[in-house]
Amino acid sequence: MRPMLTRSTQAIVCATALLTLAACSGDAGGEKTSTSAASSSTSPEPTYDDEYAYAEARKVATQFRELPSRQPLPEGTKWATAAYITAYNEQMASLKEQGITEKGSVEVNSMHEETSDTDAPGGWDLTMYECSTSTVRAYKDGKDVTGTPGDPSTPLPKGPRDTVHLLSYTSPDGGKTWQLDKVQQLLGKDAEESPCAK
Repeated sequence: MRPMLTRSTQAIVCATALLTLAACSGDAGGEKTSTSAASSSTSPEPTYDDEYAYAEARKVATQFRELPSRQPLPEGTKWATAAYITAYNEQMASLKEQGITEKGSVEVNSMHEETSDTDAPGGWDLTMYECSTSTVRAYKDGKDVTGTPGDPSTPLPKGPRDTVHLLSYTSPDGGKTWQLDKVQQLLGKDAEESPCAK
């Protein structure tokens, strides 16, 4: 007889997919900058293009995947926003408090650029799709309690599964450095219409 989760536990177990992306390393590109012709300074400030921004975002994704599994993010982590650090650490603490552990791994298959908005409120931001294959499952008291994303009351079938996440990044300094701000798992039609399904 399979143990049933309480609604709160189901939500937590299902929600882990929204923040945890532990996996093998990805790739990243190099810095490309240009100088602004409008600058009146003798040493013009560099500006950063989308190619550079997306390469830096890929580096951030790699740094995140290289963290020790299921460990909290250190306060002041430079490549994550304070809001993301708080949300991630609260989730890890909640899982620990409920006695839930995770086993398995995530292999990132590809990343795809989505949007880049230099005029976003609060500063330049961009989004990327991350396409991966996951074997991560949740356990409580030695029992598999993994719920299906989008329907956590339904047990998730065993075996590797393809997942699609939308990663949001922001830059505090006009594009020079980038921080992970949000992670959203895409389901149903959103996942089917993503570049991961092509």
